[in-house]
Formats: sequence, C-alpha cells, structure tokens
Amino acid sequence: MVDVYHSRSLDESFISNLEPELKACFEGCKTIAVKIHFGEPGNKMAFVPEDVKPVLDILTKIGLDFFLYDSSVAYESPRNSPETHKRAALEKGWGELGSVRTDDDFIKVKKDRLTYDVAKPLADADGVLVLTHVKGHSCSGFGGAIKNLGMGALSKETKSAIHSGGNPVYISGCVQCKACEAACPLGTLKVEEGPVFGTCYGCSNCVYVCPEKAIKPKLAGFDLLLAEGATAAHESFKKAYYISLVHNISKECDCESDPKQIIAPDCGVLTGKDPVAIDRAAHALIVEAAGEDPFLKHNKKTGLQHVEAAEKCGMGTANHELLEL
Repeated sequence: MVDVYHSRSLDESFISNLEPELKACFEGCKTIAVKIHFGEPGNKMAFVPEDVKPVLDILTKIGLDFFLYDSSVAYESPRNSPETHKRAALEKGWGELGSVRTDDDFIKVKKDRLTYDVAKPLADADGVLVLTHVKGHSCSGFGGAIKNLGMGALSKETKSAIHSGGNPVYISGCVQCKACEAACPLGTLKVEEGPVFGTCYGCSNCVYVCPEKAIKPKLAGFDLLLAEGATAAHESFKKAYYISLVHNISKECDCESDPKQIIAPDCGVLTGKDPVAIDRAAHALIVEAAGEDPFLKHNKKTGLQHVEAAEKCGMGTANHELLEL
C-alpha cells in the first residue's frame, strides 16, 4: 500500500507537507524536469502559471534548478512544433516561472506492443516532477497523471501510433445490436449491415462493448497502448514525484481550445510517488463529489481502463491510503 496525500487547496498545511516530500524524493538532484501541459491556446480550464507557482516556489526554496517541459502534438495546433509550442507557452506567461523547453529529442523504449519515443529531456534530468491537471478526455474518458505521460512525454509519432493502434477493424459477425454505435464518444460510428466507422480517434470503445467480438483493434486497445507508453516514460525517469490538481474538471482535455463544460466539482490536490494510486484516488474523489461517474456520462468511458492497464504494466499500484491534510 502506498500513501497519497489529499488537500482541499494549496494552503499552508499542504505546502508544509509537500516541502519535505519533495526534498526527500529529489535528494542529491541538481536539475528537475517539470512535466506539465501548457494548454492549447484558447483553453480556459487548463493550468495557468499562478496555479502551480506555489509548488515551483518549493523547488527554488530547496535549491533545485528546474525547467518546464511538454512535447509537441500530432494534430493541427500552435503546439505541433517545438518553436511554435514554446512561443505559445511563453505567451501564456510560463517563462515567468522558469525555463520552458519543448525539444523534439527522444530515446526509444521497447515494450510489448510498440517501441515508444520518450522525451530525452525528461529521461536525462536528475528527476521529474509530474504536474497534472485532472480532467476528461474524448479517448481515455478520464485524464490524470498516466495520461499526462502516456501522451505528453512521448513523440508526436508515438502519439499517432497509439491512436491508430486502437483504431477499430470490423472482422465479421455483426448482429446489429448497435452497442458500438451507442458507445462511440464522437457519435460518428453508425451500424448498417455492419459497423461503419466515421471520424475516429481510436478510443477502442466499440471494441470493448461488442458482445459478438466482431470488432478488434488494429494493434491493441487504446488504453493498453496509452498505459504502456506512460510506463515507458515512468521507467525512464531517475526519480519521480506526482502532483495532480483536481479542479476545473472539464469534459474535454487541455489539448482542446474549447474544453466544453465543467462536469464535476473541484476536489483539491493530490500528491505522492505512485501515478496509479494518484489516478485511482482522483477518480474516486471525483465520482464521490459528483454523485455519479461524470466521465462515463459525458465521454462514455470511465477512464479506469487505462489506469488498470498501467497497474498491470507495473507502473504502480491502486492499493493506497488517502491521507487528509
């Protein structure tokens, strides 16, 4: 069992507990990479520098140099090249907190299904502080610490391979029950004589729900590939600590310029060394606060699929004790 700390805010009690945690975790380190999502331009729910400044101030106080890092995206966006990505981050004020890096430099980590390109700046750093905004996501349902690494710590080519690897392929045997059609978060899958796949991000939902096993993923389920990618990154870090802010819980990810509506109440902040435990704790707090599973309701997926897959990959454990601050 691992400890996960929970506070309702970044108050004095939270800061006084976090400082010795970070000091102990990163003892002997000189340079720390802070893995963060700078947010798509226009997104009003993503992190702003003020959200995380109290945490970064602790790093400075205990004598650690740090830089802020995120990798480029594969779709049309100002964040799809290192140069324009960095410019967008600086325009949002991230440079006022520390050095911003968006390098496209990667190491290859071979896992069971794919060889994943993991960000070299993260692997080279003495330690990695993973700062996560918890929210929804159209493919993973729920996006926490594992999602932060399973996409944000990887190359755009690997991100594309994860999505395409989860794309559905119709085999045969459709009985036109339309379970797949109902489970499509984009509403673009239609059942005629068999499933007809429209716009698809490769979430694999239709694969999971088909009672006849008439649909298979091109390579493997999206959630397994996402979890493998996150594990490849996590295992490449020399030391790691995780902080998840569970607020502004929007339907869509910080990758979207329009993250849609807030789907659950704010639930504070979680910290610890285990990303699987942090994500399980965040999910449970959100479901309790909302009185239902908002990710299943709005994104047609609980989001626990990739968290469970990450545990099976050896990234961490769901068995945790929640310690209130």
